[in-house]
Amino acid sequence: MKKLLTFLALFPSLLWAQTFSNSTWTQIPNTNTDIFIPIQVSGLPTNINASFGIAAVCVQITHQFSADLQVRLQSPDGKQVVLVDTKGGNGNGYPNTCFTENATGGWIQLAAPPFNGSYFPQESINIFNDNSDPNGTWNLVLRDVFTPADTGSFHSINITFTMNPPLDPTQSGSGCSTANPSACQCPDGLSTDCDLLPDMTASAMCIAQEHVEYPGNITLSNATPNIGWGPLEIHGSNSCYCDSVPVPCTTSICPNGDYPKQMITQRIYHRDGNNMTFYDRPAGTMTYHPSHGHIHVDNWADFSLRRATSDPDARNWPKIGQGNKQSFCLVNLGDCDSDFGYCVDSAGNPLNKSNIANSDFGTVTGCSLDQGIYVGNLDIYSSGLNGMGIILPSMTCNGDYYIVSITDPENNMLETNDNNNWVTVPITLTQQSAGSFPAEGYSYTVSNTTVNFLATAIGADSLVWHWGDGSPAETTINTGMVHDFPGIGTYIVRLYAYNQCGPTVTIDTVTIMSTVGISSLEPVVSFKAYPNPTKGIFNLTYSLVNSTHVSMELCDALGKSIAELSSADQVAGKYTVQVDPAAYNLHAGIYFVKLNSGNRNHVVRMIVM
Repeated sequence: MKKLLTFLALFPSLLWAQTFSNSTWTQIPNTNTDIFIPIQVSGLPTNINASFGIAAVCVQITHQFSADLQVRLQSPDGKQVVLVDTKGGNGNGYPNTCFTENATGGWIQLAAPPFNGSYFPQESINIFNDNSDPNGTWNLVLRDVFTPADTGSFHSINITFTMNPPLDPTQSGSGCSTANPSACQCPDGLSTDCDLLPDMTASAMCIAQEHVEYPGNITLSNATPNIGWGPLEIHGSNSCYCDSVPVPCTTSICPNGDYPKQMITQRIYHRDGNNMTFYDRPAGTMTYHPSHGHIHVDNWADFSLRRATSDPDARNWPKIGQGNKQSFCLVNLGDCDSDFGYCVDSAGNPLNKSNIANSDFGTVTGCSLDQGIYVGNLDIYSSGLNGMGIILPSMTCNGDYYIVSITDPENNMLETNDNNNWVTVPITLTQQSAGSFPAEGYSYTVSNTTVNFLATAIGADSLVWHWGDGSPAETTINTGMVHDFPGIGTYIVRLYAYNQCGPTVTIDTVTIMSTVGISSLEPVVSFKAYPNPTKGIFNLTYSLVNSTHVSMELCDALGKSIAELSSADQVAGKYTVQVDPAAYNLHAGIYFVKLNSGNRNHVVRMIVM
């Protein structure tokens, strides 16, 4: 249907405008396939350009989860422009949305839903104004990239052509794309020749907010944000296997009953000045997932329940229970704005999309052979979906644990930083079998090569000491032990404390030093807090290489003193001080402990959750 409109209220500059419409209600299927809404255009000049051309596209679309939608416009000659790609969160994002280059609402990808008004599209609609013929069939192309889940429907579209269509905005936005390489920032902020790699992380907030304990299992939500400089993008290779035997990718089922695995490649984009190229590299496999009805990337995320040790790397902590879902389709189901707090930097500071240089750079997302997560976007698998949980052994005890989530645990994907792919979330189990683990930790004092140990393993039935010097392990029921080490050196001492729940493992180092010149050394080494973060008790540990006076002070995030924790003369050895946040009425946040030894101060940061 063709009609003449001026749109003076919304677009006062659009005089001499002609508008073409389609208002045929259409269901949007959640099958990850394109649907085409035709708009017939006729009677216009045979060339559109900067003098007369397309000026605005207005739509009305309802959807239960607008971030599932890709919205594109296609001209009669087949060109497509992305109006908006998987934005709007879990709300009805497009009640009355217009895309124009003189918008008042800013960039659509940086705006907050619902999108009610005029916005700059993600790609310029002036791409169509290239002297091509506008007469013929235009198409609004809609795709619900996530299956099976929420539903939606198309209601109307208006395409407006006018004299002197608005020029592209001069204000800065997230213009990085394959078509606009010069807008893409390299990681150092200066170069113009670089690989634009993703940086995949895991969200502690997502798990902390959405996990539920049941007898025998835990359900949880898991999110994998991309805070890098380029998209995570993968493509099927059409090379499939049953076990190690090549098979046609049309094979429905393997002889052993498994589904065939297809090799995938990761596409890496490279900016070279004003040019954008790419290369593909092997990146693991993907497999059809029958309960979800689409293809998942294998080994994308690992989540488990673990017991903490003094090892700062939680990926080394012993597992109590394992997540039974480790494959996902890579799709934009949220972003760093609509899910604020899910994206954080290496210091734990939350990131907006405005803090991420190339936000919304990406070309594919969804659950087909081509998948991806754009820059500044994230995938979320909610706790209600099949397999989103951790199975607990029948003898799991109540007590304090950690959920550890690792994104890309096998490092199949190339990215800028492999060290920020994991997070820990403290959890206290209360619905499992009776009993609790022994307390962890030990302290010691040193006299020449003789070390007096004191285990803090309250509730243990037996203790096993591994001295780390080649001597046999010793089993005892006593918390105190004396051990003579062979000489000067550093020894890794492990303490296993057992009861009916299993072992608590404490791993630490004991340093035997020469007494020559020892008085001139800084007395304190290895000052740390663990578990950290936690919502329970912190263990503050430090080691002394010589005798000194030690005082310890608890402070808030601004450095204001809350309490003195200790003050005493101490001999060489390792010491542990426990801090119970409840005893000091500490709320969730960041705190500091200052340790003073002689003329030196040491500080450790604690995060209370």
